[in-house]
Amino acid sequence: MPKPPTTSTSSWSRRAFLAGGVSLPFLLTGCLDKKSADRTAVEDNSFPTTIRHALGSTTIEEEPRIIATLGWSSADVCVELGVLPAGYPVEALRGYGTPPWFSKAVSQLDALLPRNYHDDGGVPWGDLTDIKPDLILAVNAAFGRDASETADIYTQLTKIAPTVAWPGRPKDTDWRTTTTMVAQALGRKDAGRSLVTSTEGAIRDAAGAYKDLAGATVLCLEARSVPGASFEVHTQDSNAMRVLADFGLKPAPALARIVADAQPNSAGSGPKTVYLDANRADELVADVVVVGVRPDEHKDIADGKTLAGIPAQRRGSTLLLNTDQDFLALVAASPTSIKWAIQTVMPGLARCAYLARSGK
Repeated sequence: MPKPPTTSTSSWSRRAFLAGGVSLPFLLTGCLDKKSADRTAVEDNSFPTTIRHALGSTTIEEEPRIIATLGWSSADVCVELGVLPAGYPVEALRGYGTPPWFSKAVSQLDALLPRNYHDDGGVPWGDLTDIKPDLILAVNAAFGRDASETADIYTQLTKIAPTVAWPGRPKDTDWRTTTTMVAQALGRKDAGRSLVTSTEGAIRDAAGAYKDLAGATVLCLEARSVPGASFEVHTQDSNAMRVLADFGLKPAPALARIVADAQPNSAGSGPKTVYLDANRADELVADVVVVGVRPDEHKDIADGKTLAGIPAQRRGSTLLLNTDQDFLALVAASPTSIKWAIQTVMPGLARCAYLARSGK
């Protein structure tokens, strides 16, 4: 049985960073070339501005200078627009490490990584108190165990600084919406539109080199090495599937049938997923099957029987991605993570699509 391909190691250079010591944001136009400086300038008549979101609306009276971010993606967009936040959360799935795409984006600003904190166990109140932000961006975040607690936490956050929350499902905001909302909050709406356009162009240019990608069917799921563990299948409305669609693939017809009768994930935040019993693996029919796996289980799943019942596995067109890095780049989608995924994920997808279409 062919082993599923894994992603290649990025060829981007790494730089060493000191984390946690910076408490003020850098407005970095002085560190950038002319083109970048134009992109990062605050645009005329940007403030006051009001942004609507799932928890109400937020009015920002003037350009924010000290920005804290919660959840995924907001910090990425800030840096893409030339503004280094005063604080950003690190991801539990990375062992509380910084995603490599964020480190690279900060390095391009000739800056050190700003202060980081954990927000998966609750709002980092102490860090926010220390930072004293004048804007909190939670555009792709989640907090609170229920609607009442979420509303209470949001009220407390607004006492610290104006807070922009997510527009729909918590922690599942698509990358275009995240970019648009963050750009508006920073007074850079035109730059945000340009960032969306340039990211779409980068995707289009890269995908154009892989002719087998266009129209190939795809499923995206998470798997565990525990015998009999269910597959967690991402629905068409999840960020990972949205990005795969941007790359030119289309949801497999099997997805609608699976979603209709599999067990829904009851979590109120994060990607929309359903649980499929392991004994129904033969229903996971697609040209390409993307599988998120924990790093410590990657080898066992790649070499073992966990995926044996999936038709794509038998022809080698399953693509295993570690949940702490390349799979996270799809789930926590931003223009920055998509640039990473173009380099590290798209070639593997293309290989899988070729194998599926050639029958090899």
